Amino acid sequence: MQKNRPLSPACRMIERLGQRWTLLTLCTLDDGGTLRFNELQRRIEGGISERMLAATLHDLESAGLVRRTLYPEVPPRVEYTLTGKYDSLRPILDSLLRWAHENAAE
Repeated sequence: MQKNRPLSPACRMIERLGQRWTLLTLCTLDDGGTLRFNELQRRIEGGISERMLAATLHDLESAGLVRRTLYPEVPPRVEYTLTGKYDSLRPILDSLLRWAHENAAE
C-alpha cells in the first residue's frame, strides 16, 4: 500500500463530515437560516466552544458549504449562512439522518 497517497474525494468528504461538530453546525444553520456567531453557538446542541465553532466554520467555509459575511460596522457583525453547494448535499444528509433515526434502537 502506497503511503502519503492523496485521499479520494469520497474519503475527504467522509473525513470532513465525520468531524464531531460539522453535522451539528450544518443542521443548525439549515434549521436557523442566517445566524450570527453567538446565536449559532447557543443553538448547537452539546455545548460547542468558541474555538471549535470558529474552526468548524472556517473548515466549512473553505469547503464552500458555508458563507461568512462581514459587515463593516462598529462593532463588526458577522453572519453565517449555507451556500448553494450545501443545497446539493442536503438530500444526502437528510437520507443519512433518516437512516440514523430509523436504526437508533439497534
